[in-house]
Amino acid sequence: MIHPLQLLERLSAHVDATNRQRLWEPLDVPVDLEVVGVEQLGPAVLVDFSNGERVEFELSSILQLIGVEGSAHADVPRPAPRPWTSCDTAVPLVDYRELCDPSTSEEALIAALSTFFELGCFVLTNTPAEVGALREITRPFGRISATNFGELFDVRTEPRPVDLAYTPVALSAHTDQPYRAPVPGLQFLHAILNDAPGGASTMVDGLAAADALAEADPEAHAVLTTLPIEFRYDIGSDMKRADGPLIERAADGTFRQMRFSPRLDFAPYVDADLLDVYYRGRRWLAAALNDPTRQLNYRMRSGDVVVVDNHRVLHGRTAFDPTRGARHLQGCYIDHDGPLTAWTLAWRRLNERKRHE
Repeated sequence: MIHPLQLLERLSAHVDATNRQRLWEPLDVPVDLEVVGVEQLGPAVLVDFSNGERVEFELSSILQLIGVEGSAHADVPRPAPRPWTSCDTAVPLVDYRELCDPSTSEEALIAALSTFFELGCFVLTNTPAEVGALREITRPFGRISATNFGELFDVRTEPRPVDLAYTPVALSAHTDQPYRAPVPGLQFLHAILNDAPGGASTMVDGLAAADALAEADPEAHAVLTTLPIEFRYDIGSDMKRADGPLIERAADGTFRQMRFSPRLDFAPYVDADLLDVYYRGRRWLAAALNDPTRQLNYRMRSGDVVVVDNHRVLHGRTAFDPTRGARHLQGCYIDHDGPLTAWTLAWRRLNERKRHE
């Protein structure tokens, strides 16, 4: 049985024609609203409500509401995440030139986003190796969101680094800025120049690692999904902190996020036996996330952009020698709603184009 409010929510007479927002509030509807009559007239259905309204619906819209029929205008669902390791997955490459070509842009964007939703990462190739080019490169995927490092940030060796990323040392697998609330969604890291020996980028699937931990050590997995950990960035002139579990799952167990940055995390003062389990699980994750059989390894060339879902895919790099070459990357973040919006609108544009061909 369809609830009367579900029907009322879909009445075009109660929705602004431009912004599609409802024109009524919950308190505007009688608490005892009921459907008091239904009459089918061919492909239409007349519905009488207890408040005196009589509304005509397309029968197909009623069937779609109860799941009997799919909608020809329904948004295409995004692909489901697939856990992966480097044993079963290669570095996914997307040619930026196809995103810029009007004849291929929609299909290329859908393919790139499909890969992103499934794997949580990809590499854009053949982009302009120019400072500031990320403002244009990111445009198909969403809007840049500024952080405490600015709108765009430069990753290169500095004499007084405010982050270890600005040194030549190796960086183990980690997620960025777990001390922020909310944690940045997607990271774009653009190679402007990468001539120094070493410095290969690494990517590893946190979803696959979390699922493996749940199977290998259920007790540790339970602690890592419930114990709130403090993440802190504090350089005196700037401070950020946030709390959250290392592994976050929804009530139904669906993976939501991994916060893993073992140079910035601080466990709470709780029972020592509980912390034994926590540190055991954290150590297991550190080993798994930095296992070469799990990590994709990619040596960026000028014009390459590594894109990762910062809530799922951990990234890092090998050490490099700044005395034997230059290395200059530029990075930024966009919010998680950007790819979903881009996916929906790309499908709508593609379907509209096909209808007119």
